[in-house]
Amino acid sequence: MLALLPAGRPPRVSRVPSRPRAGRRPHRRRTAIGRGRVSRELRTEVTRQQAEEWFGEVVRHDLPQIEHEPTRRFLAEVGLPREAAGVWFDPAPGTAATRHLLVLGGYGDRAGGAHHTTTVLLDDVSGRIHTSVRGGDPRPMTVDVSTLVRNAGLVEEISTGRGPVRTAEELFALLAATEPEIDRNDSFWHTSFAMWQLRRAAVPGDGLAVRITPAMLDLVYENDFGGLPEEVLPAALVHEPTRRFLLEIGLIDAWAYLDMRNDRDPLPTLAELIAERTAEWEDEPEAPDDAEHLIVLAYIMEDGDLVVDGRTGLLLRWDYNDAELIPYNTDLSTLAFTMWVVGRARQQTERLDFTVRADAWELIVRAILAPADPVAWADPWGYWPNMVLGAEHGMVP
Repeated sequence: MLALLPAGRPPRVSRVPSRPRAGRRPHRRRTAIGRGRVSRELRTEVTRQQAEEWFGEVVRHDLPQIEHEPTRRFLAEVGLPREAAGVWFDPAPGTAATRHLLVLGGYGDRAGGAHHTTTVLLDDVSGRIHTSVRGGDPRPMTVDVSTLVRNAGLVEEISTGRGPVRTAEELFALLAATEPEIDRNDSFWHTSFAMWQLRRAAVPGDGLAVRITPAMLDLVYENDFGGLPEEVLPAALVHEPTRRFLLEIGLIDAWAYLDMRNDRDPLPTLAELIAERTAEWEDEPEAPDDAEHLIVLAYIMEDGDLVVDGRTGLLLRWDYNDAELIPYNTDLSTLAFTMWVVGRARQQTERLDFTVRADAWELIVRAILAPADPVAWADPWGYWPNMVLGAEHGMVP
């Protein structure tokens, strides 16, 4: 368990040794990335036992080429987890990105190559940790390796629910106490502490993938959803969990790209809708197989119609331009969960007054949503990854 600093108490910092004895010339250190003099100590006290409690396996690394002695000692005696907070760690000799910058690991889509990952770098002179987004210039990540491990341990606690409940305000205050130089508007850790907590809401539902309750949605969409009356649901909707969801929760009408059918008119099947359109438009495609089992829930802006399979609860997109049915979401609960995560993330940025760091958001939201909704995230370039990760669609907080 991690102990937070009491309010107003400064972080524990060991004193720098006194000046050299007379007659001894101090060793000149090369300039390191970042402002200020090189710190000879680490800011956060972390033991190997603590690290093993947080991460399980922790790997020691003997890297004699690192000039910063406290960092070299920490890596050799305490070590690093193999993966934590969405970051993989694999430092090794010969992995220097440039002179004095050693590759510690990274995060992002490793399968996509360097253009889809962020590299975590250690300045072996100062001991500071930086990131390089898709090969760009180094940006500050954290002050040293011990604080890096402490922060990763906190993320593991809040994202898995194994540790005590901590508010984002508590965690932000901890960062302010131990790393006041970190910019909250370009911070991996501020984004992580605010967003990873949302993962704990991904609880399996009763017959649907995720448990969604009116109280949960009230936090974000108080006036934008409501159960549908029984008479608007067609006989084709025989999947009981989906039917119950529509009666108790309804359709969330809060995003411009989805025009939900919340007018209390009976929901048509896709066969009925296409027959109606065919009477008006000559170029309407033929109805797909089983169209009489597909219930139309919404119009998807520029992309077709949102339908639910009344037998299974699977959501699909009817692309009338290509006359094709494309999987959209696992079910109604995962669609609602996607919108809830995005809405809560936006609330967090407004309440805590910080800016989401884009590469951290991509890492976290993918880790939260992909396991909950494998249908939506099966294709890395599919509809929902494009919508949730693309800033142009208004879903990035």
